[in-house]
Amino acid sequence: MDELFSDRAPQQSSSPPNLGAREAEVRVPADQEQAFEGFTELIHLWWPLAEYSAFGAESHLGFEGQSLVEEALDGRQYLWATVRDWQPAAALRLEFYLGDDPATPTRLSVSFEAAEKGTLVRLIHDGWATGARGAAQYQKYSEWPLILGRYARFMGGVG
Repeated sequence: MDELFSDRAPQQSSSPPNLGAREAEVRVPADQEQAFEGFTELIHLWWPLAEYSAFGAESHLGFEGQSLVEEALDGRQYLWATVRDWQPAAALRLEFYLGDDPATPTRLSVSFEAAEKGTLVRLIHDGWATGARGAAQYQKYSEWPLILGRYARFMGGVG
């Protein structure tokens, strides 16, 4: 009751509004197996490292065991994600922390679904932290349509 008559400004909540998942999808002119292989085994050929990486355009990105790792020319490595589910030609699920704290990973799911004249590749990114940290993660990971467009063009589709 005291606060009703206080000259203090009301306190703002540190929690952001409910942040939904980031979603993007592309259709590629390849079967599911080829689409999955292009996304995973050939990621170093299409990922825009100049814009989205720890070490820049000259680094190499690839899946190594249960990890997605970027390697600099001098051998330094940066862990981008940990594989939580690997279903060739069907789905890929990662704990994702590119450029963020591995203690607060987000979830990245990519599915590969047969579609007319190819494969529909659908990406869902969610699992944001709470509060300001989650809001920052949500804002940071906003370029999935651009990134998937690069993948689609690499696979011979329209980005």
